[in-house]
Amino acid sequence: MKTQVRNHRSVCVSSNIANKSIEELLKLENQIDDKLRGNQGNKSYWQNLESQLKVFIARKRIREHHGRQLRLQLVRIKEEQKKEIDAAAEQYQQHQRLLSQLAPPVNVKPKKEEVEVEEVEEEEEDEDEEEKMAKKVRRKVDVTVLEDPELDEQERERKWRALTNDQLEEVTQELYRIGCYSPPYNNFDDTMPGIEILDVQADTEILMERREMNRKNRPTGSDPAPSNSVDPKMMAIARQGMEGDESTFSVEEQLETQKHLWSDKYRPRKPTYLNRVQTGFDWNKYNQTHYDQDNPPPKIVQGYKFNIFYPDLLDVTKTPTFTVTPCDDRDFAIIRFKSGPPYEDIAFKVVNREWETLYKNGYKCQFQNGVFQLWFMFKKYRYRR
Repeated sequence: MKTQVRNHRSVCVSSNIANKSIEELLKLENQIDDKLRGNQGNKSYWQNLESQLKVFIARKRIREHHGRQLRLQLVRIKEEQKKEIDAAAEQYQQHQRLLSQLAPPVNVKPKKEEVEVEEVEEEEEDEDEEEKMAKKVRRKVDVTVLEDPELDEQERERKWRALTNDQLEEVTQELYRIGCYSPPYNNFDDTMPGIEILDVQADTEILMERREMNRKNRPTGSDPAPSNSVDPKMMAIARQGMEGDESTFSVEEQLETQKHLWSDKYRPRKPTYLNRVQTGFDWNKYNQTHYDQDNPPPKIVQGYKFNIFYPDLLDVTKTPTFTVTPCDDRDFAIIRFKSGPPYEDIAFKVVNREWETLYKNGYKCQFQNGVFQLWFMFKKYRYRR
């Protein structure tokens, strides 16, 4: 029962507050603050009423602010619409003025011609108003007015924009005729000495013969023939840093048949290369225990240095790439080098171990002066008992 009475009182209080203006709500808030400071009446009731009152005051302020923003937006929209209407009206008036300026003056005709014009006008009285306006617009335009040298660029541009499509076509043809852009035909006997007159059919036959000879002399594909010898500068770059414990290797891995979209335009070829493998002794704890200088341990592969030459690469902005994939023997892997036309992919089998990827440990991956270099060393294993 007490809960129902409390809810009923809350509803009554909310309805009374909702009907008041914001000034009345602020005044009521001051009165409630006075009662709370003076400890008059039920303090919990006045605190509850004050909390509800603040909510209603906030809602009133938000609604008033929203209403003001809507009114301001409505005023801005009306102003923009008025500006657009005024601009359209001004443009229409300017268009009419330009049309009146472009129309030629009406000459006074003899009486006989006036009678003929009146008869024609009587016959055309049944035409629609749109057709009449179109005929007025299609009146002949005075070209001299458009090309008057005393006009500035803006005025001339406005007059050109005011022309209709039919008028623009008519003016263009008139200017073409006045300017004599098409050269007139000349008599063969009037040709100046030293000028060779070519027959069209004979010139076409000579051109086709030259094309056929060029096609026969050109090698398969449109690319130049590859050079068998590597540029000495490239070879010098590849031999830089070569050490005594390094040896060359050139055992390629067979790849599947490669099909390229550019094979009909360029002849595919494999790039040349100068690869080195570095071997040496690994004097780890185990080898130090079981071997000595007189009886050394077996040599192991410590790293590779790949130098792939791409002197005729068409797009030098795209750096060649490589991928490493495992093979059937898990102790080895296949490293494959890819590039753009006219070179095919090339692959080699290497030891499958973890690489050192720091520059200070000998890692290098760069493409410079037509040479793609990939140098890396393997991480050293530590023996523990």
